[in-house]
Amino acid sequence: MATPAEYFENADINEVPVPDWSHLDVTSPSLNPTVKLEWDQIYINHEEGNITKENDHTAAEIEALRLSFAAKVDEKEFPPAVRYRGKEYARPWELIYGYGRSEALRELQTKGWFFTNLEGTEDALEDVQAQENEMLPKRVNEEVDMRKFLILKVTDGKIEKTEAAIRAKFKKVYPYRRKETINRVVPQVLKELGVKLPYILYTSKSKVGDWITNHSKEEYVIGEKFDHERNMYGVQMKEGYDWRVVMNAMQTYAETGKKTYVICHCGAPTKAANFSNKRKKIVDRFDHWENVYTKLGLDVWPVVLMGALPQDRKNENLKVLVPMGDTAKVVLEDTDGLENEFNASDEYAAA
Repeated sequence: MATPAEYFENADINEVPVPDWSHLDVTSPSLNPTVKLEWDQIYINHEEGNITKENDHTAAEIEALRLSFAAKVDEKEFPPAVRYRGKEYARPWELIYGYGRSEALRELQTKGWFFTNLEGTEDALEDVQAQENEMLPKRVNEEVDMRKFLILKVTDGKIEKTEAAIRAKFKKVYPYRRKETINRVVPQVLKELGVKLPYILYTSKSKVGDWITNHSKEEYVIGEKFDHERNMYGVQMKEGYDWRVVMNAMQTYAETGKKTYVICHCGAPTKAANFSNKRKKIVDRFDHWENVYTKLGLDVWPVVLMGALPQDRKNENLKVLVPMGDTAKVVLEDTDGLENEFNASDEYAAA
């Protein structure tokens, strides 16, 4: 592999890799998707040009990049990117992304570099700036960067100040992020913008515990601890973790002879699935597992659905669990032989 100086002088511009940003409505001209520029042709504005980053690169990060380039140039890696802003400017090209790499290359006294030539609207180019950090291991976006980016999109009038619009932009720009990330970032953005979510997300076992302590009319136990009043163990579960609850509940019953009750909760509702749909799916999944293990000879089903945590601020009583299907009410005998009837409820992966 070549040194930076050798690469700039001798590399074939047609062999420089070109990324595809068409999914974000940004393209590169077919005739010259890559341009070879000297540094004095490029406008580099750290303060206003890279709006998707909350903080600039640290000195340590720049030094690490400088040492990486000094050793060799990875010719398979996508280069930084620019856009042409007009011949009327002394520096007609503007850097879009690759601020850290451009700084490190200039520290190595290079005359210039190769750049991907981008064309698109301001909004689309900002989306590319944000997503580029997701794909290249130069500096991964932190959640503070995501919040800054999304808030600017709203305040600049490029997307509406609604949860749906903010979620759509997040999914478009950060498509590989886990649901847990979007469910943390979007509510934080809405809060900073003064918009209250119409529903509650239980992002941790601690938050479920806060609901039990501060709001619930009934006392419940979670975290696989024993509930002496109900003579069962209690757990919290997020949708999708039913299989884990079933496995643990069967082990607990085999070891102790005690059943496990489950308090469930769901992720954010979508057009395709509201809370009712999501809760029905949870019930269906537990019914499925019960049928499977009954056919295999299991004679005692050790799982009790207590119900779902209230999440719809407008339509649900935030002080009681939401009944779930046919298991909405469960009658159990306590240790004294008396019958206790209580509403069912839900959750396990907020842990």
